[in-house]
Amino acid sequence: MAAEYVVAIDIGTQSTRAALVDDRGQITDIATAPVGLSAPQPGWAEQDPEQWWQTTVANLAAITARHPAARVAAVAVGAQMHSLVAVDPAGRPLTARSAIWSDKRCLGQVREFSRRPDCEPLSVLAGNRPLPAWAGFKMAWLRAAVPDAYAAAASLLVAKDFVNLRLCGTAATDPSEASGTFLCDAGTGQWSPALLAALGISRAKLPDIAGPATVIGTVRPAVARCTGLAAGTPVVAGSGDMMCQLLGAGLTVPGRVGLVAGTASIVAAAAAAASPDPRVMNLRSASGTWIHFGISDAAGTAFRWFADQLAGPAAPAGAGNGEQARGSGPDRDRDQAGDTDPAGDRGPAAVFDDLTRQAAQIGAGSAGLRFFPYLLGERTLGSPLSRASFIGATLGHGRAHFARAVLEGITFEDRRALDAICPADPGRAGRGGRRDAGPGGTEPVRCCGGGARSAVWNQIRAGIFGRPVLTLDCAESGILGAAILAGVGAGWYPDAAAGADQVIRAAGRWEPEPSDAAAYQAAFGDFCAAHDVLQELWPDWGDGPAPS
Repeated sequence: MAAEYVVAIDIGTQSTRAALVDDRGQITDIATAPVGLSAPQPGWAEQDPEQWWQTTVANLAAITARHPAARVAAVAVGAQMHSLVAVDPAGRPLTARSAIWSDKRCLGQVREFSRRPDCEPLSVLAGNRPLPAWAGFKMAWLRAAVPDAYAAAASLLVAKDFVNLRLCGTAATDPSEASGTFLCDAGTGQWSPALLAALGISRAKLPDIAGPATVIGTVRPAVARCTGLAAGTPVVAGSGDMMCQLLGAGLTVPGRVGLVAGTASIVAAAAAAASPDPRVMNLRSASGTWIHFGISDAAGTAFRWFADQLAGPAAPAGAGNGEQARGSGPDRDRDQAGDTDPAGDRGPAAVFDDLTRQAAQIGAGSAGLRFFPYLLGERTLGSPLSRASFIGATLGHGRAHFARAVLEGITFEDRRALDAICPADPGRAGRGGRRDAGPGGTEPVRCCGGGARSAVWNQIRAGIFGRPVLTLDCAESGILGAAILAGVGAGWYPDAAAGADQVIRAAGRWEPEPSDAAAYQAAFGDFCAAHDVLQELWPDWGDGPAPS
C-alpha cells in the first residue's frame, strides 16, 4: 500500500510553498515559488492574490508529479496573517493587489478609532489595542478609499482563507485570524456586533469561524485536474503562519515561550487568556490557548537590508581571529536573508555566513555601537513612524561591529517584547529595575524560523534574554504546524497539541554566558534609553523614500 501523507501549504511574504509530510512530521518534499511585493507608497505593502494561487497550484503540481503514488489524506494552509482580499461572488479579487500584514495605510482609521470615547471598552472587547496590522482596519480603509470594491465584495478574506476558497469553494476563517481582525469578541470567539458597528463592517461580508483542524470542504474537481491532488481530499481551515510556526515549536502549554526568527521577528508566550497589558498583542493559537506576543516587522528584513545595501564585499573566509559562538547546537549560520547577493555570485546563505562569522569576532555589546531595526516602524512598543538607525559609531568601528550590532539590535527589540510578555519578578530586579533584571520565567525560548539556524545569533539571543535558547529538529516549523492541523483533520492525532507532542524533537541548546551578562545589561539599558528619546522625534521627521 502506498504511504499516506498530508500536504502543508505555506503562503509567505517572499515565496509560496507546498510540502508532503508524513505522520512522524518528516518532510518528504517541498516545492517553492517566489512571489512579488509592491510598495507603491511609504507605509504600503501589497501583493497579488492571484500570484499566491497560481504559484500554489504550480507547487502542488510539482510535488504530486514527483510522488505519483503518494496518498494525500488532507490539506492545510498556513499563511501570512492580517492581509485583506476582497472577492466577488465568483471568488475573484476585486483589487489588483491586496494589503498584507506590514501595510500601514489604514493608520488614519486607527487614529480616528483611538479618539473615540469608547475606544477603551471596545479594545478590551477585542482583546487588543487598535493597530494598523489588524485586518478590520484595512477593511475600514477599503470601505472609505475604494467604496466600489467594498460594496461589491461577497467576502472579505485573509490570504489563507482566499487560498482555501480556491481549493474547496468554502469561505471560512479560523480563530487565529478572526482574533487578528479587531472584529472578534475575545471572550466568545465570535464576531462582535459592537466592533463590527464601530468599524462599519458588514457581518454578511465576513466568513464563518471554524476550528483550525476542522474540515471545511474537499478539493474541487477542477483543482484536482491542475494540481494532481485527488478530488474530494479533505481541506481543513488551517491557521495563520505565525500560529502554525508556534504550534510547530510546541507552544501548546501556558508558560512556554517562542521566537519566530523570520522576515519579521515574533516573541510569543502561550497563555490561558488574553493579556490586558496594552503593550502586548493577543491572538488565539492553533491549539486552543491564547498567544501573547510582540513583533518587530523588520527583523530578518533588516539584516537582509544591511547585507544588500551597507555590508559591501564580504571578507575572505577565515578572516579575523576565528572566534566561534558557544553552543551545543548546529553551527550552520544560515538564514533566508534574501534573494540577492551583494558580494557577487554567491548565494545569500554564504553572505549570511560571512557576516555572522565576522560578528562572532566582536565582543558582547558591539563596542558601544547600537542598531535600531525599525525599517517598517513599530507596533505596540513604539510609533509606527519610527525609523531604523545606528548610534554610537566611531572611526574604530568596522564591518564586523556593524554586523554584530544589527544582530544585537534585532535581539534587543525582541528582549523588549519578552519583558512585556514575561515581566521580571520584582524581587530579583537589578540595577535599573525590570530592564536590567531580565524577563521573568525560566522556560527556554524555543527558536524557529530561518534565523534559528545561526549558532552565533542563538548565542547572542541567550545572552540578551538571560535564559536558554532551544532550537528544534525540524527547521520548517510553519510547514510542520500546518501538517499537524492537516493530520488532525485526517484522523492521525486526536488534537493539535497531541500532534505537536508526537512529532516535535529538540535539536540545539544555547546557555547564557555569565561573562557577557554585564555587557548585555548595560547595552540593553542604552538601547532602551536611546529608543525612548528617539520616539519624541520620529513624528516630525518626515517621510523617507519609497522602497525601490
